[in-house]
Amino acid sequence: MKRTLVSLFTAIALTSTAYVQPYRDDFNGGFSLGWSWKLPSNDPLCTLFDNAVSFSSSSMTIETRDGGMFEAYNNHKNVPTLRVVGPVPTDWYIEVVFRTDWSQVPAAYFTQAGLVIATDATRYFQVLITRTPPFIGDPTTVYGSTNAEEPTETGSEQFRWGERVTNAWTPDSDWMGVRIEHVSGNPNAIRLQFRHSGTDGWVDYDGFNGAYYVQGGFGDYFYNHIVNLLNSAGVRLGVYTDNACGCGNQIPFEFDYFETNIPVAPLGDVNADGCVDDADLLAVLFAFGNAGDCQDEDINSDGIVDDADLLSVLFAFGNGCS
Repeated sequence: MKRTLVSLFTAIALTSTAYVQPYRDDFNGGFSLGWSWKLPSNDPLCTLFDNAVSFSSSSMTIETRDGGMFEAYNNHKNVPTLRVVGPVPTDWYIEVVFRTDWSQVPAAYFTQAGLVIATDATRYFQVLITRTPPFIGDPTTVYGSTNAEEPTETGSEQFRWGERVTNAWTPDSDWMGVRIEHVSGNPNAIRLQFRHSGTDGWVDYDGFNGAYYVQGGFGDYFYNHIVNLLNSAGVRLGVYTDNACGCGNQIPFEFDYFETNIPVAPLGDVNADGCVDDADLLAVLFAFGNAGDCQDEDINSDGIVDDADLLSVLFAFGNGCS
């Protein structure tokens, strides 16, 4: 038996290949990257909640639930995050594509979805597509938006509007998305982009403040905030949904894919060191049989550490390892 097990490990190690860039998840029936439902400083720490998440053969759907990351609330639900596990490239990017039936979204609230860069629920930056409420403009439209937050010197949390938006458009049932990237140059800048059925691919944010945060220039605060986030220990990249009302609205957002060139934990990387190896295998073995939500060793997030999780690590063995 011991010889058979060693042979199995050896065969898997020999046939496994390092995960190559870009780091992309198409959500085909489940996760293919090492997503976690934990969000530090959030209550609950495990954001997976109330059967709000489902997968098809080609996408992931998250239904909005009450909760938020706005200042002292910090009780958001269903925020999947990827742990950054390696140096951030100079010219990095993050993008996500999704859709919903906007005609079913109540017009009175800033219902929104997109991506988040966060160390925890108190320190983050969001790139979103947001429903236009009637007190702002035409409630049949949506627009690209941005938000940021970080603790103050006194320990309170300061929310900031990100000062970059798009012009509004009337949405349809097609995919739309948001993208953020670093553009090196003199000066360096961070660019915000969006897409929908009428843009013919990614285009720059086209609102009154433009699409760029410029280092040492216009938008310097947000440039430094984002760069500092990405270079912080424990930083995570996430997919975000928000009903923005605390009123029970359950709006389904269907996500087509998530992609980045920033190294993130591969599926099966329990200890988030960027490599699926014997340490991860041992972690699953020692946790075998444990039940409960959001255990790092529960690779498939079904509430128990079992043979399915062991197989996930075995089949991913060697991914991310040099």
